[in-house]
Amino acid sequence: MTSTGQVVNMMSNDTSQLQRFLQFFGFTIVAPVQIVIALVLIYRQVGNATWVGVGFMFLLIPVNGVVFSNISKMRRKVLKYSDARVKMVNEILGGIRIIKFYGWEKAFGKEVDRLRTKELRALTVLAYTSAIGFSLIMLSAPIINPILVFLAYINTQSSSLDAATAFTTIALFNILRFPFAFLPMGFLQFIQSRIALRRLSRYLELSELSSYVVNGMPPELGDDADAPTMDDDTKESRIALKNIACSIERGSLVAVVGTVGSGKSSLLSAILGEMEPIDGSKVFMPTKEGEVYHDNLVSYCSQSPWVVNDTLRGNILFGRPYDDDRYNEVVAACALVDDLVVLPAGDMTEIGERGINLSGGQKARVALARSMYSQETQLMLLDDPLSAVDAHVGEHLFREAITGSISKGTTRVLVTHHVHFLPRCDSILVLDKGMIIHSGSYHELVARGVDFAGAIEVEQKEVAAEGEKDAEESKPDAEVAVGAETEGGEATKAATDKLKQAGKKLMSDEEAAEGSIQGSMYKHYAAAGGTLVFISIFVIQGLGRASEIMANFWLSIWAEATTNAMMIQQPLTQEKTMWYLNIYAAFGIGGVLCLTFRSIAMAVHRLHASKKLHDALTDRILRAPVAFFDVTPIGRVLNRFAADMDKIDLELTQSLGQAVSTVFSVLGAVGAIVAATKGTLLVAFIPIGYINYVIQKWFRKSSTELQRAASVANSPIFTDFSQMLSGTSTIRAYGKQSKFFNNCQTSFDNFNAIYSAIQQAFFWLGLRLDVLGGSVGTIIGAIALATKDTGFIPAGWVGLALSYSIEVTGYLKHGVRMIATVEADMNSVERVLYYSNNIESEAPLVTDEDPKVEWPSKGEIVIQHASMRYRDGPLVLKDLSLSIKGGEKIGVVGRTGSGKSSLMSALFRITEIESDGGKILIDGVDMAKIGLGLLRLNLSIIPQDPVMFSNTVRYNLDPFGECSEYDLWEALKKVQLAEVVAVLPGGLDEQVVEGGENFSMGQRQLLCIARSLLRRPKILVMDEATASIDNTTDAAIQQMIRENFADATILTIAHRLNTIMDSDRVLVLDDGRVAEFDSPSALLSKTEGIFKSMVDKSKSAHNS
Repeated sequence: MTSTGQVVNMMSNDTSQLQRFLQFFGFTIVAPVQIVIALVLIYRQVGNATWVGVGFMFLLIPVNGVVFSNISKMRRKVLKYSDARVKMVNEILGGIRIIKFYGWEKAFGKEVDRLRTKELRALTVLAYTSAIGFSLIMLSAPIINPILVFLAYINTQSSSLDAATAFTTIALFNILRFPFAFLPMGFLQFIQSRIALRRLSRYLELSELSSYVVNGMPPELGDDADAPTMDDDTKESRIALKNIACSIERGSLVAVVGTVGSGKSSLLSAILGEMEPIDGSKVFMPTKEGEVYHDNLVSYCSQSPWVVNDTLRGNILFGRPYDDDRYNEVVAACALVDDLVVLPAGDMTEIGERGINLSGGQKARVALARSMYSQETQLMLLDDPLSAVDAHVGEHLFREAITGSISKGTTRVLVTHHVHFLPRCDSILVLDKGMIIHSGSYHELVARGVDFAGAIEVEQKEVAAEGEKDAEESKPDAEVAVGAETEGGEATKAATDKLKQAGKKLMSDEEAAEGSIQGSMYKHYAAAGGTLVFISIFVIQGLGRASEIMANFWLSIWAEATTNAMMIQQPLTQEKTMWYLNIYAAFGIGGVLCLTFRSIAMAVHRLHASKKLHDALTDRILRAPVAFFDVTPIGRVLNRFAADMDKIDLELTQSLGQAVSTVFSVLGAVGAIVAATKGTLLVAFIPIGYINYVIQKWFRKSSTELQRAASVANSPIFTDFSQMLSGTSTIRAYGKQSKFFNNCQTSFDNFNAIYSAIQQAFFWLGLRLDVLGGSVGTIIGAIALATKDTGFIPAGWVGLALSYSIEVTGYLKHGVRMIATVEADMNSVERVLYYSNNIESEAPLVTDEDPKVEWPSKGEIVIQHASMRYRDGPLVLKDLSLSIKGGEKIGVVGRTGSGKSSLMSALFRITEIESDGGKILIDGVDMAKIGLGLLRLNLSIIPQDPVMFSNTVRYNLDPFGECSEYDLWEALKKVQLAEVVAVLPGGLDEQVVEGGENFSMGQRQLLCIARSLLRRPKILVMDEATASIDNTTDAAIQQMIRENFADATILTIAHRLNTIMDSDRVLVLDDGRVAEFDSPSALLSKTEGIFKSMVDKSKSAHNS
């Protein structure tokens, strides 16, 4: 199974790798041709001595093979661990709220660090292999080759080494520097792109899901599903459905019921084609024989409502044309009219990523409205949409939407736990352990002995007092959803006309610096890897370049000595010749060693810098407040961990190494030319240098801004991908693949437009530097002609200057390009450091005032004049004061926007209360003064939306590894999951797939309850913890909670009032204040009480 992390890495890193390879492809193809031509010309100068150099290069081929093989192996390992790390970060970002509630930042920080350590080990081997292999073997060839060739020449040729032969040969060997420099980079890019291409090919060649194709069934029979055995297509593959055979009449309403994990959601997935049959067939109703389903014919409302970062209207329309009459009808049927009144811009209000500014109930109703909107829909699949709404709203949705005129004539398959709706359904499917054990109409099943009547009676007794569904779920920003708070503080019940027309932008714009990369960025990067190591890179590079230049000057001296000796007919002795050669070789070998040590130093610095920057980024993201994630798309953060870290890990070092080498090559060449021409060229270099400076300044300014723009344009690609991957089932169900593909394509086009401008800027630069570099050789030639009769400049030195002038042209162009590339890659450092240094952090996890004794021991909660607001919004808790005794069971109710979720947010310090004298005391300790780690680890919450992570079952229950095997199994036994986990191949060590998809929603909720059992908190908050659980299991779990948390203080946010009727007291909130706080019986006796009116409304809903 391909994880989100792998897909994100393929989308960002692998595709970018192919792009980088194509950039080097031309150089890599031309390089061998350049080498062959240069060797032919060298042969014409030194004859058979050339073959020594050729033999040396052939000797390097098998060594290079070993180096490239190891690099390829390590690159695959790096990608493997990078995939796992990005996948984990993606899950952390998606589940950050629950991580904060549980105080699991350290545990998940360690897990990311564990994966990063594996990645760094592979990166370490890759870095040292590249450093030693390329530097000592590939890049040293142009330095070692001349030494070997000259050694062979003086021992095989009768003539002595004169200046013309020496410097022509040296010039040709200098020409070889570029192909030899590009070949290792080209080979490296080839290796990495081959790995990337294989990964992409394997992914693209995966089998695709089946289409909705008719299989020879007469249309009048209606919809039919015949899929004897279905596979959920996961690595931990379990058979989800067995021997399924059913026929659904066209236009009917079919209810699907069953216990937790019975296969209800799997049945809908099978109908959608999201699961492949192991055997059997699937048949679906078409409009005519052989036609496949297409846009608008199928609607799907998933169990976890999926919304995108768009307006509320956009989420309902989902790319379909706007029909005012139909739209208003659907909005009314889905009980969204009141929400549109209080949302700041009505239906044009921007919905944040993951629906952060909507409540659970609102998201469910928006998803239901989306499924109801199209009049062409023929098949409607509704996966428990009523579990997230209160009783009277649920009745409204069932009456007006599911069975109302807007869905008339549509085949509807409804998964539900609300058995009191079953008599109003046309037929019922009862599932157990992946099989249909009963099917038929309600009356037929009752006649067969299926005890629906008893179930309804129990439910009606329990929910007689069921009340207003809290539209806040478990998140602290819930009141935002209903107008109590908005991102910018626009908390008004009636939005202005202007805001209603334009909408309010919820997600923040991505930051982007301006101008050149600040020097402080380079300083931070140098310090991250070690300042002394960073400085040593430049020092060693300078020494290496000096050695190379000294070798050539020494060759000039040698050639002059040979020429002078020949003039007086006293050739140099063999000993004298070897003396010159040995010193020449010593300088050359010194240059090779310096090059190797520089590469090793760069590898050391790069690894330390990568680790430190990643650690700082991870720590700051984990410590960032929830408010940051509410306004920041996941893709934007993920871009830092994926694309930016990949640049820091790999590309920045390559570009920095090339830049440093090229800058010193230019400086060395210029210095050598000035010295060889005895300073005469210095006058010409002043205007040339100034022109070069102006060109670089223009280029670097535009290049840096373009690279920043490219980085910003890259983030929407990540955001679009992460949104799309989280809702693939919904997208495919509606046939909207092309819509989301076009969205991604638009993001790619925006990025590519900027990238194209970057390449054009490089072409602009190259043309000007070619002209500038060519002028240097022209001036040297002119000086040589002007001084030939005076002998002012020796012939050998003129040759040396000309050979370096050939280098300067290439070095200038390559140098400016590499400096610009370094600045572009440093933009990734800048972006990572921005998050590491500028994101606001939560309060410390540990403080000096943390209680030294066991705390809390009672679970007593005292709130004194507490007020709270979200960001810059209005107060959502207003001078709240109340006292809860240790061990009390408190139900918390209130109308939408009353402050229930805000109270829980304040209790866990997800949002801090105002610092105006208000306090929240737990067992007499002011929680504002203690560490967040101690506070959150000693409280617990069972959320409405269960979150699981792709790790073992054991890790999901106990990420700190503090519980014994016995405790884990006991917790699973109490939540009725012991048998489910026991049959898994790995038991407690079975891998949970991404998002917990190999467990049903109900099973995930039960695992969340097991977490709280293991924590044994003195204070427990429950937020509709059993919404996705059948009634029988619900009753057993409620009893288990009462028994196991008898001594704990329990605060239950009441979505279904039956769960709090046995509470000691009920807290009724209204507009952020305490409206009522007494026992249930006392509140029910109040004639005009808020609680009593909620109970009465719930009774009327169930009796209707």
